[in-house]
Amino acid sequence: MRIVIAAISFCEYIIQQANSLAALGHEVLFVLPSPLIRATVGDALESLLHERVAVLACDEQRPWKRGYYQYPLREISRFDPDVIHVHENGEMLTFALMLRFWTKPTIVTIHDVTLHPGADSLMKSRRKIIRMLLRRRANVIHVHGVAPLRKFKHLHPGMTNKVRIIPHGTLSLFTHWANEKVGREALTCLFFGRMEKYRGLDNLMLVGEGLKKTLPGVRIVVAGRGTELEKFKVAMEVLGIFEIHDRFIPNSEVHRFFRRASCVLMPYHEASQSGIVAMALPFGVPIVATNVGAICETVHDGIHGRIVPVGDMASFIEATVDILTKRQRWMKMAEACINLSRSLSFESLAPSFEKLYRQAIGSAA
Repeated sequence: MRIVIAAISFCEYIIQQANSLAALGHEVLFVLPSPLIRATVGDALESLLHERVAVLACDEQRPWKRGYYQYPLREISRFDPDVIHVHENGEMLTFALMLRFWTKPTIVTIHDVTLHPGADSLMKSRRKIIRMLLRRRANVIHVHGVAPLRKFKHLHPGMTNKVRIIPHGTLSLFTHWANEKVGREALTCLFFGRMEKYRGLDNLMLVGEGLKKTLPGVRIVVAGRGTELEKFKVAMEVLGIFEIHDRFIPNSEVHRFFRRASCVLMPYHEASQSGIVAMALPFGVPIVATNVGAICETVHDGIHGRIVPVGDMASFIEATVDILTKRQRWMKMAEACINLSRSLSFESLAPSFEKLYRQAIGSAA
């Protein structure tokens, strides 16, 4: 098959997905914004790609001008795809792609069935409309777990017959940059990624206060940027156990944070699935998370970490202390995380995506 994969984010996911499909003999063209590529994989891009994978990097300048769309649409037409796989977004280029290739079999991956509380919920109406049109247009819709499937069925009961589940693949691509030795720190926890309201930085403060009282020497590394961090940064500094990296973390540095950590903290209020889980697993880092979204479908309580009830920070603190202080149990969990990362590799999932594409082609015939 000739497959186009189009997205505006999830660069590492897209690269691994494209490579795994190319390894099965398919020709793949993926479409991503050039600023995203520069900010994430940068100059390493060419060395990361399978020989059957091509890249169409789109400049994001002047998207309101008609000429902006001509180049990517022309190049995709020349590629002549059998199927188009769009990772859901509300951009005008996606709308143009949908109109230009209306008859092409289309798969849509929905990463978030509903928008997260906080900055994401402020999405413009135009983008919301494009997202809805894309869902209606899709021949097959892909979600990452049972929890998002249930949410989708509740919101769109008329579309449930075209929804399929394939779990989120592990983001082992980040190990590409792990070319230096970084020691594991026995009492260091990691809170990583977007600092948005749904991530529960208010909960993280409570966890920090509890851990300081019960586990001398504990450290919580906070790495990432976002609107919520400013609200808590001063209190974190005063508490004295937080190490704050208030910035975008480039791919070349990600491994340092996950290799230092003995535990990843996810005291979230809400989630779909989690790219942070997919990043932690290849580094063998157990996870403590609240029971939100499809996280518990990947992180099994007592095996890959601990799952605790939403809002129960006393149990969250207890679970974190348990992981950090019981070395033999930690080693078993770390090994289980690495094993799970292999079973959820994109190479393992590629035949399932291949099956989705054939279903889309069949339904469009």
